[in-house]
Amino acid sequence: MQFTCKRLGLSSDNRVLIMDDDDAFEINAKPGDRVKLTHFKLNGEMEEDGVVAIINLATGTGLVKKGEVGLYDELWERLKLSSKNKTVDIQLQAKPKSFEAIMRKVKGKELSTDEIHEIINDCTAGALLPIEIAAFVIGLEIQDASDREIVDLANAMAYSGDVLDLGENVFDKHSTGGVPGNKVTLVIVPIVAAAGLLIPKTSTRAITSPSGTADSMEVLANVTFPKEKVLKILKDTNAGIFWGGAMELAPADDALIQVEKPLNSDPFPLMIASIISKKMCMGVKKMVLDIPCGIGTKFPTIDQGRKFAIRFKDIAQKIGIEAICLLTDASQPIGHAVGPALEAREAMYLLMNPGKGSTSLRNKSTELAAVLLEMGGVAPEGGGNALAQKILDSGKALKKMREIIKAQGGNPDISWEDIEIGKHVAEMKATKSGFITEIRNYHINKIAKLAGCPAAKKSGVEVVYKRGSRVKEGDVIFKIYSDSEERLKQAITYYNAHLPQRFSGMTIEKI
Repeated sequence: MQFTCKRLGLSSDNRVLIMDDDDAFEINAKPGDRVKLTHFKLNGEMEEDGVVAIINLATGTGLVKKGEVGLYDELWERLKLSSKNKTVDIQLQAKPKSFEAIMRKVKGKELSTDEIHEIINDCTAGALLPIEIAAFVIGLEIQDASDREIVDLANAMAYSGDVLDLGENVFDKHSTGGVPGNKVTLVIVPIVAAAGLLIPKTSTRAITSPSGTADSMEVLANVTFPKEKVLKILKDTNAGIFWGGAMELAPADDALIQVEKPLNSDPFPLMIASIISKKMCMGVKKMVLDIPCGIGTKFPTIDQGRKFAIRFKDIAQKIGIEAICLLTDASQPIGHAVGPALEAREAMYLLMNPGKGSTSLRNKSTELAAVLLEMGGVAPEGGGNALAQKILDSGKALKKMREIIKAQGGNPDISWEDIEIGKHVAEMKATKSGFITEIRNYHINKIAKLAGCPAAKKSGVEVVYKRGSRVKEGDVIFKIYSDSEERLKQAITYYNAHLPQRFSGMTIEKI
């Protein structure tokens, strides 16, 4: 049955349409039923693919007329409708066969290769609703998956979109996340590219953290490009830092990420498949995986991180990617800044002032870059760190970063001082003298998100003093930045209730 669409100007996590109750009666639909919408081209032909949505009814409100359906923004955009082209065909739709496979995984059954491909294909095509994709995510969280299933997941996710062939020597770095302020990619990429290696870095936006690499890079330059422009940037600069969601690379992964965000879930099987599928899409042959270990990360203990690393290396090898994993210290932030703009500032400061920047940011960046330099044969085994340090100190990394920023449409002459940060600032002071004995990353992330991260890029926090620092009563030990006074108040309230820095005198106990 054909309907004219009306854009409601409303947003929802779900794909929802509003239908007049008389029309619903005619097609035998009731609230919560699943329908497939297929829109008509301007020449009157129907598109081959449709989108599945859920029906809500308008009961005498006048919101929609008979023969008209109201669409939430996500559905309107997914169908690519316009004021001149807004006619759709709507048919009742049964649950796809892939949902049966999802429920099998929820019950702990191993899925076949065909079942996994069906699920991923339906994710890409929009045949599965967000709540059904969520069931798949939770199934993997609870039941895990075999290595064979993860290989199948990675292949299915990679080939749900375009896969680039950039040659045999393509390098990359990835992180499992969890540590605040992990802006090392902004330093590693220009170091590696300055050494002559090809490093096409695609990143996601923040899922559970205050800032993802794409969020921080976007402060400096555009990160959203079609595939053709990405290839041009890589040809010109040997590197780039892009948001993977814009290139039709592993679109199934994007559908899964949209569900993982509200669930605050990132199951290990999906994490492995997601990382590897992204590398496959960019033609990566060799990579280093940063695995932060510590309280508040995905790997609270070194042993857990080690087990994951061994499994990741094995699965990557089965797909044809050589991976080296580094277990890294996640007991406190990398550098001092947390939040998109603040992290971009800190990374640029280090590139511009190698001898004055954050020691932890410098050390971690050069250690990870060293692995890639050795894998690429531009440094002998054991000599990668020295070369990475030399490239950073010589200014070659800064020069390369400016080339990348220019190629991606940013200002190549930008200074760290030019990067704007939140205009509302709270300076939190030490209530007594002593030594910082513990940094609580979870609370740092929470405060940054309450301040507005990652959406409000100028928001964030600065951890002025870290573990081992001596402070005096009245010293400013923590700063909160926000563009919203209300958000700043919320962040301050949380800070006061959950102090992210613990400190004491040298005496532990008097007996």
